[in-house]
Amino acid sequence: MAESAIEPPERAAAQHERPTPPEQATCPETTPAEGPATAEADQRSEQGETVLWTPGFIVVFALTLGLGLSAECLLTNGWLAHFYSGNWPQLAHLAALLLLWLVLLVRGRTAWARLGAIFGCLWACFVGLNLLLNLRASSQPTAVAYLNASGNLSLLGMYLCFATERARAPRWDTWFFALALLGGCGAVLTDYLLTDPDQRSLTTVADAIAALALWLALLIWWLRPACWRLHPGPTFLFGLFPLIILLLSIPGITNSFNNLFFVQVADLCLFLAGLRILQAQRVLS
Repeated sequence: MAESAIEPPERAAAQHERPTPPEQATCPETTPAEGPATAEADQRSEQGETVLWTPGFIVVFALTLGLGLSAECLLTNGWLAHFYSGNWPQLAHLAALLLLWLVLLVRGRTAWARLGAIFGCLWACFVGLNLLLNLRASSQPTAVAYLNASGNLSLLGMYLCFATERARAPRWDTWFFALALLGGCGAVLTDYLLTDPDQRSLTTVADAIAALALWLALLIWWLRPACWRLHPGPTFLFGLFPLIILLLSIPGITNSFNNLFFVQVADLCLFLAGLRILQAQRVLS
């Protein structure tokens, strides 16, 4: 009794308190640490469940590729047998591509995809007008050059929207687009200055812009590592279209039969790439 009477109050209170179990002391420290880790794991699992190449899409893609190549051969042989002129098969391809861009415009879930579909519709309209104008014997070279430049610039705008939708590298893209803008302007100016003074006209500038737009459309996909890392399929298919057109524009590289066939193959590659973009938008919905 005497010892307890002279004991300090703080010590007496400490003796009457229950000891804290080690498990209870460590619980508040582990709970906050497990929250972000669990959220990251859930996010990774949700990303892993996003599947673009579903069995149905694989079948549709393979059938489109196989039947499309067979149709290209038949259409080219029909033109060789003089059943129709060479522009009508290309108009049929443009109609299919225009329908695809319209569907993507309606079913698109992102602003970049819809804007790219708008540029795709403009490209199909410009190229279709160019082909219809070429069917006339009295077509004006100036009008053809302007339509060709407008169509290729629309193609470049479509490629720019699709390529930067979900494959962005800010530092790389800043340098790439800055150099592309400066280099493109310098290339057009150099081509204009190297042309003979008596042949310089707006048609020369339009032809240079059309060729430059195709080169930039190719480089936007194939020179950006983010496109190859995130979207290798569309990157390869979208890049084939301007590459084939540029190769066929070299004089004497092929004959008329192969020229028509490979132009249709280029349109088929563009259609397959558009199907892949449409599938990605459908999965996002």
